[in-house]
Amino acid sequence: MKFFDRVLLSLYSLGVMAVLLIVVLAAAGWTTPVEWFRVAILHVNDRLVIGVAAAVYLLLSIRFLFLALSTEKRPAQAVVQETAMGQVRVSVDALENMVRRVTAQIKGVRDIKPRVACLPEGISVFLHVTMAPETNIPGTSDEIQQKVGAYIEEIAGIKVQAVKILVKSISESDNSQGTRRLN
Repeated sequence: MKFFDRVLLSLYSLGVMAVLLIVVLAAAGWTTPVEWFRVAILHVNDRLVIGVAAAVYLLLSIRFLFLALSTEKRPAQAVVQETAMGQVRVSVDALENMVRRVTAQIKGVRDIKPRVACLPEGISVFLHVTMAPETNIPGTSDEIQQKVGAYIEEIAGIKVQAVKILVKSISESDNSQGTRRLN
């Protein structure tokens, strides 16, 4: 959700909360707001203001409903090369598989869950890594970053802007070996 939409949603929520507070107080027996509304509806100018405010809230409700129902899709492809014949693209899934393939060869890495974000100037790679207990985390992390960046740039021709790593856990089990292999 964009900043403008967040500001609108905040103002919208505050307005709805104020109206609901008045309704609750009126239901509890405070009749003054009901009388004010009854008097306001009798005057043409007040009725116009109430109608415009209600229409604005209705339009905002429809906008927020569409925002809530729409899904933001991450780009499924990264542009590799533009030629006279057209564009060459590599899918995000293919890039994630490349990351899995290159990290499967690094000693001490048990499991990896990559996520690739496409940017105009290249890609960013985010990794959740499970490592073996005796692994040197800083050294292995540096090795992962260097190998992932070099491999993707060499094979896919895409500039890697960043490789960010989160060591999720240290695991003794070697169960993930079967899921890491892509051969």
